[in-house]
Amino acid sequence: MSLLDVTGLGVTFHSTRGQPVRAVDNVSLRLDAGEILALVGESGSGKTATALSLLGLHPPAPACEITGSIRLDGTDLRELDERARRRMRGSRVAMVFQDPSSALNPLLTIGTQLVDAVRAHEPLGRTEARARAVDALRRARMPEPESRLKSYVHELSGGMRQRAAIALAIAARPKLLIADEPTTALDAGVQARIMDMLRALCTDLGMGLILITHDLGVAGERADRIAVMYAGRVVESGPTDVVLDRPRMPYTQALLAATPRLDAPARTRLVSIGGRPPRLAERPPGCSFAPRCPVSADACTHTVPDLATFPGGHAAACLFADSPRELPAPEPAAGPATPGVPGPKGGPGSGGPLVEFASVSLRYPVRSGPLRRVTRHVEAVRDVDLRLAPGRTLALVGESGSGKTSLAKMLLRLETSSGGTLRYDGIDVERPTAGELRRLQREIQVVFQNPYASLDPRMTVRRLLAEPLRVHRREADEETLTRLLRDVGLGPFALDRFPAAFSGGQRQRIAIARALALRPRLIVCDEAVSSLDVSIQAQILNLLADLQDEHGVAYLFITHDLAVVRSVAHRIAVMKEGRVVEEGPAERIYEAPDHPYTRELLSMAPGFEHSAAAGQRPKERSTVWPR
Repeated sequence: MSLLDVTGLGVTFHSTRGQPVRAVDNVSLRLDAGEILALVGESGSGKTATALSLLGLHPPAPACEITGSIRLDGTDLRELDERARRRMRGSRVAMVFQDPSSALNPLLTIGTQLVDAVRAHEPLGRTEARARAVDALRRARMPEPESRLKSYVHELSGGMRQRAAIALAIAARPKLLIADEPTTALDAGVQARIMDMLRALCTDLGMGLILITHDLGVAGERADRIAVMYAGRVVESGPTDVVLDRPRMPYTQALLAATPRLDAPARTRLVSIGGRPPRLAERPPGCSFAPRCPVSADACTHTVPDLATFPGGHAAACLFADSPRELPAPEPAAGPATPGVPGPKGGPGSGGPLVEFASVSLRYPVRSGPLRRVTRHVEAVRDVDLRLAPGRTLALVGESGSGKTSLAKMLLRLETSSGGTLRYDGIDVERPTAGELRRLQREIQVVFQNPYASLDPRMTVRRLLAEPLRVHRREADEETLTRLLRDVGLGPFALDRFPAAFSGGQRQRIAIARALALRPRLIVCDEAVSSLDVSIQAQILNLLADLQDEHGVAYLFITHDLAVVRSVAHRIAVMKEGRVVEEGPAERIYEAPDHPYTRELLSMAPGFEHSAAAGQRPKERSTVWPR
């Protein structure tokens, strides 16, 4: 008997103001103990809605109607009462949510939360529960786990918060773990160690893992089986090697083509999937992917394909799955060109630097004791010297806590440096005049790592996009706002909705549209595309490249995704423990890295056994359809 058996699952949300939304439609999944199942697909495809159904976290009827069967170790979870479900959550089924900040209580220390979670499910004393908490943090690869028990959420970096959330989920040692984008905020090294840890837990504890991800590199390396979802349905499933090597569904093929690759030429345009996923309240007749499919036929527009099975446990929902056609050679679509402010004087890359860090340092105080007095300081940034030319992209890469975001915060005037000088186009960023400050606020925009925290939940998307335009006395008419949404792959329907109505990836697209509203000269992208699925990621990166070519926009690009860096960066700075250990042209960094840490990062990039820089051939997957 399987650990988890989901049959005919359906999730429908009802609203008094509109049509019912069928978020999950007839989904069937199977998971064995010790196995990893990856759910992949674009944002809004129903992956998270499916996972929340397993935990019983959807709103009660009549707001949400759930059909089908969910059996865990032979127990039908849908038949449990609310008290039994509370006991089940954490002890038998646990979840690592996409946003670690919302999963952790900001008023309690990490240790208090872990100890309380353990004692809620097991009759342990506080000392034993504390030992279990330290063990969970150690398994999650948290640096200095014992000292982190005393830390609050705001004292941790994004990657450390994610590790704390994973520790919280595994503290009670559940039989089924659902991980919703668990490595989105993590650098390549920590990502590899976390996935190794999750695999070890599956093997040692007989735990099943459902991995929800848009990263096909992670899914390809770590998952035993893959289920591809689109518009609320499973459109292809099977063993990982079979699905990724010989996909039978056009959507799977398109996702593979849109995935950035470390072995691709530097700064090449990415392939994005044409069109947008359908609105689930207005699902088109026939195959949901037909309007975007390059090989669709007339029959696809009025016939809904069943999930047909093939040898090797492979299944696909396509009318041509038994004899699939070869997709046409992809043509990268040009990003939408939108009129904006003129580019910088002298053109991209000419003249002096747009941004200059000169021996910049930053120290954070560490407080302890009942009065929270400063006992020591942490050197977050140490004597950093960097320059960013107009119209160019400087990528900051490194492990979580290496000082990348701290460096950007000083440029954004969110932190004050402890030493050194920071200039933007000749302006002393820390001591500007009133006119210079207004210019900094207009010309420097930012896309934060966490869209859940960067968007005001009380404002509609219309107000969120219009606010920067009105503050700086620009036109905020319907046409302008609609164009901003279309640039990031959303329609005008989103204008009158609140952020809570969108998935994590959709929220990030709104945050990017807001940053683009003023057509700034510099955009700080702090993991701006890490939460986006590969198709929208390709669309956004192509859009950013178009704005750079046409208007001379510069980017300070903070990311852990080395394949994305290869497609956007002119220069790369590798940071470790607050210092820049290597900096230079992107092509040289990839082809002949000097520092051992840079070589280590490249070797751990997902989707490849070893990096090309390490002298090994990358592991490739075929993107040619079976004939």
